[in-house]
Amino acid sequence: MRRVLKGLAASAMGVSLLSGCMSANYYTEQGTPITQDTIDLFNTNPNNPIIPYAKGKATYNAYPWASERIQRAFDEKPRSSANDEMARAADYWLHDGDMPPLDITVTRHRPKNSVGTVATVLVTTLGCTFSLCLVPVVSPQHFDTTIEMRSEGELVYSANAHYRGTLFMSWFPLGKLRGTQKVTDAAWYASFFSHEEKLTRSIVAEEPLYDSLKKSKDVDKLAAALDNPQLKFYRPLVSTHLAEVLAGKKRNERLKAYAAIVGKHPEFADEIHGNERLLFIGPADLRVMDVLKETYRKRSAPAMAASIKAAGQPYALFTPEESSWLTKEGLPADVVAAMIEASEPKAAPGGSAGLMAAAAPGGQVGAQPVAGNTLEATATECSKAYAAKKVCETLPGDPFGLLMRGCMAQVKKKFGGSGCSIF
Repeated sequence: MRRVLKGLAASAMGVSLLSGCMSANYYTEQGTPITQDTIDLFNTNPNNPIIPYAKGKATYNAYPWASERIQRAFDEKPRSSANDEMARAADYWLHDGDMPPLDITVTRHRPKNSVGTVATVLVTTLGCTFSLCLVPVVSPQHFDTTIEMRSEGELVYSANAHYRGTLFMSWFPLGKLRGTQKVTDAAWYASFFSHEEKLTRSIVAEEPLYDSLKKSKDVDKLAAALDNPQLKFYRPLVSTHLAEVLAGKKRNERLKAYAAIVGKHPEFADEIHGNERLLFIGPADLRVMDVLKETYRKRSAPAMAASIKAAGQPYALFTPEESSWLTKEGLPADVVAAMIEASEPKAAPGGSAGLMAAAAPGGQVGAQPVAGNTLEATATECSKAYAAKKVCETLPGDPFGLLMRGCMAQVKKKFGGSGCSIF
């Protein structure tokens, strides 16, 4: 018995010293073999995007079933480059450019090993031990992965894919892919290629619908397509085409269409051409156009400004040119100022006081430095200065302009150093 144990110990030591070559055969769900040539071609030709979205965040959750301690160990000393391969796949699938970004997550599920798989590993391990791995350890592998693609939080595409392979550990190399890292990478690529085969079919199936829509000038048809569940990948391109069609319509017609579309798809506001885009930003039911309608209905500007401040929802840090355009459209200057104020990062305790306090006659707020020296900060300050100036010019009960001059002095004191040329 001792001789047998010594023989096993010697064999195990011999295996640990002499063996170590790893090889594997991997196949996608459709049976496509993953070879080194396939991987090399994939990594050297990443500029052939198949998905009409821009790059977002790409992550591969390789071991979701592992404990927190094991997850930390993986993070500290990663044993695979799954996220590196995921990033390469995203480069291959997605575009650079102005299209909406698409976030991709691939999650690998816990493998379910059958009795036959476990028996194969045990038997071949004994054979390898007694033969110094002239007989290789054979490990059949089966994995399921789920891919999810989201744009601005909305699920665009989701699918499961299965890939399989056989892993060999032997002194004499077997199989198509040799070497520990190459085999590990091949497993990830088998997952990505399995999903790519399904992705390509889904995208190709959408192309006829998109081809018919991109030739259409029918606003109702194009707007309805944005709600079509069969249009997933090509929806950003249809949205862009719809905005181009509407840009050529009469103003009243396109504004009415913009309002209806943005009501269902707020992201469409980014597609609207020119300054008219500004009319459709802001929180639902209190967008700039909604506020403008309320002022047309004689609701007072202070009341609207108060509603905007109470809602606390951001609009945009309008540039001076954008602020001027909005006031020419009929939006009161103090309402524009309230929108800008609602869009600013929250001031720390002890920070600058509100805009209207500085603009009010007799206000005692001292000069405040402009936050930062960036162009964006300067544009914001100029917008606020412009709105405050308009408030001063429209003060009631000031026939001789005395209150206006005092108000303007306060505005100049607060905003005079911002580099604005409005005074």
